[in-house]
Amino acid sequence: MCGNVRTVLRFLEKINAKVVKRFWSNSEWNSLQIDVHSLQMKKLGSYPLLLATLLSLAPLWRSMTASAVTSAAPAIAIIRSLLFFTGVVGSVDALSAASAVSIPKQTFNAKVGVKADLPVVIQFDASYTISIITWAPVSPGVVPPGLSLVTGYISFDPVILSATIKGTPTVAGTYALTITAKENANAKADRTVTGTITVIVAPADAPPKITTPPTDQAVTEGGSATFSVVATGSAPLQYQWYFNTNHSIPNATNATLALNSIPLTAAGTYSVLVTNKFGGLLSPAAHLTVTPNVVVPPFSLGSPLVVGNELHFALPVVAGASYVVQYLPTLKGAVWQSLTNLPTPGVTGSVDVHVPMTGLQGWFRVTSTP
Repeated sequence: MCGNVRTVLRFLEKINAKVVKRFWSNSEWNSLQIDVHSLQMKKLGSYPLLLATLLSLAPLWRSMTASAVTSAAPAIAIIRSLLFFTGVVGSVDALSAASAVSIPKQTFNAKVGVKADLPVVIQFDASYTISIITWAPVSPGVVPPGLSLVTGYISFDPVILSATIKGTPTVAGTYALTITAKENANAKADRTVTGTITVIVAPADAPPKITTPPTDQAVTEGGSATFSVVATGSAPLQYQWYFNTNHSIPNATNATLALNSIPLTAAGTYSVLVTNKFGGLLSPAAHLTVTPNVVVPPFSLGSPLVVGNELHFALPVVAGASYVVQYLPTLKGAVWQSLTNLPTPGVTGSVDVHVPMTGLQGWFRVTSTP
């Protein structure tokens, strides 16, 4: 850097004072003064004395006349460029003492179909240079489809870049990525920093869709039954169960409906309305069948009557119960046979039973369920 400053001084000494006196106006002097003072002392490292030397020329420059010549404009540009270049070189020389850049862990939220503009936080010291910022998926993942990492300049002296995640995501999911900031393309490990970020892409806004509707159930009176539904759509989803289409069930606001100690009057249809802020959908109705819980008391058959080749007797029955009447035509090597024409009682009462017999003898038995 010291050599660059000497070059500037030698150039100033060689300029004909009369020419400078002709083209330098007061306003141009003020512009040059700003350029000179913009060279930050901390970026000149161990050479602040040289900058002070440049600034000490101010009294001489201020004495120059205000008459400007357009042909001298290139000389002005050259002087200013040299002074600016001196500051940039000083900034680069000072990088050896720069503070480390850091990329903290960050989590970003996006949604499918919604444009994203997510700035990535990269902490750096003002004396550091960042000219390359890239990202890559943490293996075996992928970069979020539809999103990209866009960089832009924060400053040119030193060169500092910003990084922003932009685009419109197309696939929902959670993506782990590595951000890398480098001083330049050939930067070594001590001039390269990395950090991990997470991008969570939520599904697109959507009304409810029922993928698994409730199914039919059959229980015995006093038993239990469970109906359930599986639905998709933008969260949160709300549920309301209905009995026989239009009777809402109190406190039945979950994806699962549990019924216990079911009475006969609970038989009917059950459906659920699923809603969110984008719409609602009523499920197909599921049927609940309730079978009476029948209790058959002990019963007596009384004395059967012999009518021809049959035994006739009255069987006391309970509505809803099932009865089986079996008989033996003989005790010798016989197998119990069941009557197939026995009626199923619709009401509590009695049923006439006719059991065939062989000769003057016949044996029979009666069982009931439940």
